[in-house]
Amino acid sequence: MSQRENLFRPIHKGIRAMIYELGLRLGIADFRDIHESNEVAAQLRRDLSVTTSNCILCLLQTHSTHEERDFFAAVRPFDPELVTMMMTEHGEIVRRIVSLGKTCDELLPVTDPARRIEVGDRLILEANDLFAFYLAHLNNEEATLVPVMWERFTDEQLRILRGAFYNHIPLERFEEWMRWTIPALNPNELEVLLSGMKTDPPPNRFTDAMRVAEGTLDEPRWSQLKVRIGET
Repeated sequence: MSQRENLFRPIHKGIRAMIYELGLRLGIADFRDIHESNEVAAQLRRDLSVTTSNCILCLLQTHSTHEERDFFAAVRPFDPELVTMMMTEHGEIVRRIVSLGKTCDELLPVTDPARRIEVGDRLILEANDLFAFYLAHLNNEEATLVPVMWERFTDEQLRILRGAFYNHIPLERFEEWMRWTIPALNPNELEVLLSGMKTDPPPNRFTDAMRVAEGTLDEPRWSQLKVRIGET
C-alpha cells in the first residue's frame, strides 16, 4: 500500500473480509435446521432502515451512501462521468440488496425442510451474485477513483476528506466497520490508517479506532501497531 492516503482501501478490505466470511457461513449452512439457517439469514438482513445493526446488507448499503456523500461529491467536479458510472453501480448494488433481502424474508417463516433447502439454494446463488458484483465494484473504485484523487488532492486534503467520512458515521456504526476493517489490514496499512487518524484535528476517531484495534487484534499485532504509531 502506498504511503499516500488511500481513502478506499482500508474499509474495502473490511468489506471483503465480511463478504468472504459470510459466503463461507452460507456455504456450510444446513437450511433444514431452522435455527441455524435463520440466524445466517438474520445476519444478512434485518430491518434495512435500522441505523445501527449487525446485518451485513445494512452495512453494505450504508457504505455506498457514505461514499457518495463524502468521496464522490469531492471527485465529481474533476471527473463527472466516472462518478456517474460509480453511482450507477451503487444503484445496481442497492437493487440486488433489496432483492436478496426479500429472499431472506421468504426463508424465515418456512418450516418444510425440502422447501427450506430450495429457498436456501436460491439465497446462496443470489448472495454470490451480489458479492461478485460488489467485489468487482470495489476494485473498480480503487482502480479509477484513487488515481484521480491522488492527482487532484494533496495528502492534507485527503486526510480532511477521510476525517469527514469517519466523523459523519455514528459511533456504533463506525465501531462495526472497524471491527471488520482493522483485523483485515496488514501492518503497513494499519500504520497509515491509525497514524493518520492520530494527527487529525479534533474531533477525530483515533481513540475509538484504537479501542477496537485492542479488542480485535491478537497481542503480537496489537503490540506491533502501538510501536509503529508511537503509542507505547
